[in-house]
Order: sequence, then C-alpha cells, then structure tokens
Amino acid sequence: MYETNPIIAIAAYLLAIVTAALVLRTVPKIADHLEHAGNRRFASIDGLRGYLAFGVFVHHSIITWIFLSTGKIDFPPSNFYSQLGQGSVALFFMITGFLFWDRLLTQGRQHDWLAFAVSRLFRLYPLYLPLMTIVFVTVFYLQNWQLKDPGIKVIGQIFSWLSFDRPDVNQYPRTGMLISNVTWTLAYEMFFYLALPLIALIVIYRVSWLQTVLCLIGIYTLYQVVGWEHSLKKHILASFLGGIAAAYWIRRPQLVAWSKTPLAGGIALLALAIAFTAFDRAFSLGPLLLISVCFVIVASGNSLFGALGLRSIRWLGEISYSTYLLHGFVIWVLVQQLPRMLHLDARESWIFLPLLALSTCLLIIISSLTYLYIEKPGINAGKKTLHWLRQNRNGQIKRSQKVVQQL
Repeated sequence: MYETNPIIAIAAYLLAIVTAALVLRTVPKIADHLEHAGNRRFASIDGLRGYLAFGVFVHHSIITWIFLSTGKIDFPPSNFYSQLGQGSVALFFMITGFLFWDRLLTQGRQHDWLAFAVSRLFRLYPLYLPLMTIVFVTVFYLQNWQLKDPGIKVIGQIFSWLSFDRPDVNQYPRTGMLISNVTWTLAYEMFFYLALPLIALIVIYRVSWLQTVLCLIGIYTLYQVVGWEHSLKKHILASFLGGIAAAYWIRRPQLVAWSKTPLAGGIALLALAIAFTAFDRAFSLGPLLLISVCFVIVASGNSLFGALGLRSIRWLGEISYSTYLLHGFVIWVLVQQLPRMLHLDARESWIFLPLLALSTCLLIIISSLTYLYIEKPGINAGKKTLHWLRQNRNGQIKRSQKVVQQL
C-alpha cells in the first residue's frame, strides 16, 4: 500500500538529495551560485522551499499511483501524503506572505512598487510560458493536430491559461492533469500580489477612512476578478496570515533569540509532525496554527538541527519553482505515457517504483537546467527591464522640467 507507506517518501527524498549533490559536484557554476545564495538573510526559508516543492511531487506521485490502480483521482488515504501536498502549499503561501510583508514593514512608504511588479512578472512567467506551450503542443499532438474548438475559443483558452486558469484545451478532457493542475496556487499568489498595495494602504500607510473603504472595495473586486472561473477559497487565503505574523515575530529580538534555540527547533518539528499526521487537510484552523508555529521559528533563522542548511537541500530550494511547475508533466510522461509506449503495466510495483525513481532524478536534473537557463536569465531580464523603465521615467521627468523652465 504505497499510498500509506512513508518509506516511499523517505526513499524519494534521499534520492533527490543525492541527485542534487551530484549536480552540485558536476556543475561548478551551481556550487558558486549556491555559495553566494547562502549569505541571504532568510537562508533557512530557502532550505524549507526545497523540502516543500519536492513534497508536492511525492504527493502527486502517490495520487498518480491511486489513479492507475483505481481509475479515480483523489487524495491519498494517508494524512502524511495528503499533507505533503496541502501542507507544503500552505507553507509556500506563508513564505510569500512573510517575504513581502517583511519588505513592506522595513521600507514603509519607500517601498518600490514598480520593482515589485516587474520582479513578479519576470519571476512567474519566463518558466510558465514554455510549460504552457508544452501543454498546448502536447494536446494538439495527442489529437493529431486537429482543431476541435473554434479558433476564437482556443484563443480564449490561451488567455485563461495565461491567467493561471486551466480550462480544457481543444476539448481534451482534464487538460490540467498533464501538469497535475499545479497552476491553481499561482492564482492565489497573483491575488496576493495585486491586493498587496491596497492592503498596505490600509495597514501600513494608514490612509483616511474613505480611502480605506475604497481599498476594501478594491480588494473584494480583485477577489472576484481573479477567482472568476474557480472562486478563491477564504480558508486557503488565510494561510498567508501565518507569514504576515512571522514578519512581526522576527522584529522582536527576544522572540528571535528563543526561536533559534534547540527547544524551539524541537517544538517546530513536533508542530509540523502533528499537523502532517493528525490532520488530512491543511487549510483549517488547527493545522494552519501548527504549521504557522513551525514557520515563524524557521523564519527566525532556525535550521531545524541543520536539516535546512544542507547544500543539497538549499539547491533544491533554489530550483523549487521549476520543481513545482514541471513535476506534473514529468510524472505524466514517465509514469503514465512511457509504460504505454513500452507495453508495461505501471500498476505493477516493479514498474511503478523504478519509474518513480527515474522521475525523481530527472526532475532534479531538468529543474536545475531550467533554473540556470530560463529562471535565472528571466530574473536578470527583469532587472534590466526595471533599469530601462527607470531611465525612461527619469528622462521624461528631465524633459518635463526643461519644458517648464522654458515656459
């Protein structure tokens, strides 16, 4: 019963760590990059990302096993395997809430909203666009390049996918399953990014009551617009609050000092263990509070007895976005399609387990490559774009000043 046996997850994590270590040893460029990244303020969070993204991969691997065995797509019967998906996503949302709220608290009215907007676009889309293209090409390939929907409808599907929705493409049933439907979380991330300036006006900048009312209306409108196809769930959005709470927590030196103690590390691991074994879902009050306890301790710099500081884990954290976005397609190709091509039955354990191991190794290698050659250049392109926008804006200001002087 792989869907309840934690040994599968442990073995997969070990294999991922070993693969990451081999990648680090093979590619000196990665080791140099990681050495520089280790000096970041929130290095423990970088390590946490590595566990989380790979946890979602394991979660979807078990769901795939259940689908192959029963023909049904459902959560694993094991709380642990369910929470490897939901709990990991909740922690990802906490990381997002924490990093950007911490920046707001630090910078206040000096916060650079232009840099924020540009950086988010160039962080999400450089990898997402190739993945989306792969999905559409795969669908049309499977359908022998036949256009089953009107062209205008396919264009609408493209725009929906660009906004991280997952409608069926060209009548291909359950298109989102090609990538394990992972893009649903990006809609929540996008809502948080769009709502953040309005939330900042209310909480950080403390504008007038009329402006506060307008901001609340704006937030509600965004909530409806972003979730127009599949409504956003309030209990899922609540997970961002754990990250915001951590941003206030780390501003108290006494709390940070305690959070770095071995006792705090033990409490964090205990809270996480309870959340991942006693609950089958993450987005309710009990598990969210437990996960938040773990997160605020990690955000304070606790490496959980060194588990978050391993070089291999930190590299898994660097490539976590690639791992998260790409793992569904890797599973679909290697675990669902490859056995059919080779006339093998993936429901047999001696077929499924080696395919899972192969998927693990290839996922880490592919994610490392996409990070180096797609994600990182995309981030750099965002910085160059921001520099260009600022130069243009400064040029326009200078030209306006000259015109005023001439008048």
